[in-house]
Formats: sequence, C-alpha cells, structure tokens
Amino acid sequence: GAPWWRPPSPPAAEAIKTRQTAGNDPARLKIYCDIQQAAEALGDKEDPAAEEKIDAMTKQLGPDFEKAFAVMEDLDENSADAKEFYEAFDQLDTKCTKN
Repeated sequence: GAPWWRPPSPPAAEAIKTRQTAGNDPARLKIYCDIQQAAEALGDKEDPAAEEKIDAMTKQLGPDFEKAFAVMEDLDENSADAKEFYEAFDQLDTKCTKN
C-alpha cells in the first residue's frame, strides 16, 4: 500500500526550506516578523498602503520568499503540504519576539 507519510511536493518543500533558512538569518527574521505584525494588524481590512508595505518587505526578503508566499496562496488548506507548510511557518513565528 501507500506509505503513511509522503514528502511534500517540490514547491512546498522549497517554500518550507526557505522559511527555515530565514529563521537562521537575524536580518531576514526581523523582516519576516515585521511582515507578520503588519499582516496581523491589517487583518481582513482593505488597506492598499499597508498591503504595499507588506509587498515591499516581502521583496526585501528576496525572490525565494516571494515564491514561498505564492506557493502558500496555491495550497489546499486541508492538504498534507499545507499542514507541513504552516508548521514551518509556526516554527518561524515562535522566533518572532512579541512586543
């Protein structure tokens, strides 16, 4: 039968790796945490200025991060890939200092 565990798809695996490398780079981690704070503050509101700021910070993280965010938007929330992806996010989020 099929194995009980399967590795994430290549795009998801690459995005997860990107997340993990950011956690090891203090400068990238700070930008990532700033993005998280801005996104939390934005919530579901429409705020083009805030969205532009988030986009600009994402660009500062580099093309690998932009690709990771794009992968996230394409994931089925209930898939195994999404679960692994969000776990990697959660691990990175715990490194963000809460003010």
